Amino acid sequence: MSQVNPKLLIALAVVILFAVYLKVSNPHRKFSTQEYWADATLQSVAEVPDEALEPGNKNGGVLMWAAMAVEDPQIIEALVARGAEVNEADSIFKGTPLTGAAGYSSNPAVIDKLIDLGADINQLVNNGEDALMIAAQYNHHGPVVDRLIHHGADTERKNSRGMRAEDLAIKNNNQPAIKVFQARSDKAGQAGQRYGL
Repeated sequence: MSQVNPKLLIALAVVILFAVYLKVSNPHRKFSTQEYWADATLQSVAEVPDEALEPGNKNGGVLMWAAMAVEDPQIIEALVARGAEVNEADSIFKGTPLTGAAGYSSNPAVIDKLIDLGADINQLVNNGEDALMIAAQYNHHGPVVDRLIHHGADTERKNSRGMRAEDLAIKNNNQPAIKVFQARSDKAGQAGQRYGL
């Protein structure tokens, strides 16, 4: 019988101890993942420990992750009712629930609910972009872009590179977003012609 290399045993022990440390030091991590919220129900909201909803917890903003994945705006409302902060920004990118939903949600009702609950449509992430700019780049659901504009997102604001949301949509070839900007521009042009502007 051959002997087991002691270095391999030590390496295996270190890996196991590190995995245990991660689990113990961050017990609520699963609530801050898109995977958890992808199939979430109102019961899922009840399962989230109060500690995981506290702003600044080491798991990251639970509401931001939920807003990126859920289709049911009632889940957003239930999380806020339980104490999740609607404008909590993550510590790395300064992303908020609204910027998360702007980038990844396919349901404009999630945008509506976040704004109804007090989400700041003008809050910027760390690179100087707002929710509309994020949606224009990454969200291929035109109604989400349209809802942000409907709620007053500034279509003329420029990011740190001097680009507006429409410029970002064009740069990223986001056709659904481009169509929203074009339709709104066409409407504005027709209104201007109608009133002699």
